[in-house]
Amino acid sequence: MKLSEIGEFGLIERLSANIGYGTGVVKGIGDDAAVLDFGERWLLFTTDGLVEGVHFRLGQCPPEDIGYKALAVSVSDIAAMGGTPVYAVVTIGLPDDFFVEDTLLLYRGMKEAAQEFGVSLVGGDTISSPVLLINVALLGEALPGRTRYRNGAQPGDIICLTGSLGGAAAGLYLLENNDVECPEPLRNFLIGKHRRPKPRVEAGLILASISQVHSLIDISDGLASDVKHIARESGVRCDIFKAAVPVDPATEFLGRRTGTEPIEWALYGGEDYELLFTTAPGAMGDVFAALSEAGAACRPVGKVSAGAGVRLITPDGVESEFEKMGYEHFSGG
Repeated sequence: MKLSEIGEFGLIERLSANIGYGTGVVKGIGDDAAVLDFGERWLLFTTDGLVEGVHFRLGQCPPEDIGYKALAVSVSDIAAMGGTPVYAVVTIGLPDDFFVEDTLLLYRGMKEAAQEFGVSLVGGDTISSPVLLINVALLGEALPGRTRYRNGAQPGDIICLTGSLGGAAAGLYLLENNDVECPEPLRNFLIGKHRRPKPRVEAGLILASISQVHSLIDISDGLASDVKHIARESGVRCDIFKAAVPVDPATEFLGRRTGTEPIEWALYGGEDYELLFTTAPGAMGDVFAALSEAGAACRPVGKVSAGAGVRLITPDGVESEFEKMGYEHFSGG
């Protein structure tokens, strides 16, 4: 059997089968980060790898942006658990002909992200590699009991989303299609969405502090994929209302300019690193008020019910399966 036959998540299920945990493991495999009980505080532990040719292309992204993004995507994992990022170690694989100057620029971008999100870079490893690869292992912390997971969604919950979607995918489209006409400010804005994501750390802390927020995940692989994680892990059905999905206005503009449906970028593009969460209807006023005070826009995009799977509901009430499920390694998606 080939990896392409089972995909990334099929492989994870097989690798994680029958793994036993020692004492102190609050949450193990299956979420954005592991949660470890250290008494007066819980530690959050996550790791992410970026590989040239898979996650980025050197000709499209300056080294500083690659370094910034490498740390930011791990910070988003901590945000999706309701935690604060603290310490990181970095393993970097470098081709022998990679320039020293570019390596220093890459670390400059990583240091920018570390300073922005309050992370200390405390070590790592450098190795020779056929292509550039960066792996970040990041520790965060949270108060005991003040974390949220993918598996907490309950029937009757409202599915909500911070910010808007599609900007990162639209930015990647511009990088891959240099001849597309787009006003320079919009071009820079969208490409920036792709190259330098802004994890919602403060919003994650707020959501984890509200007891009626039941589940939480970040949008890394696309709304279609990430809502599927919540549905599967929680054992519920999740319906997304197509007309309610917030699409970035600049993404809308580019879609019209290129004849692309912007909603496709929003549903399947990924790398927006907004937060998707479910909350009891009675808590929505408190949730929206708290997020608004922190400067994070928020809107409802769906509902949770008893059952299984995910559905996309069109404005005329037609229910359908998502056409695809966003990005997944080993599947070509």
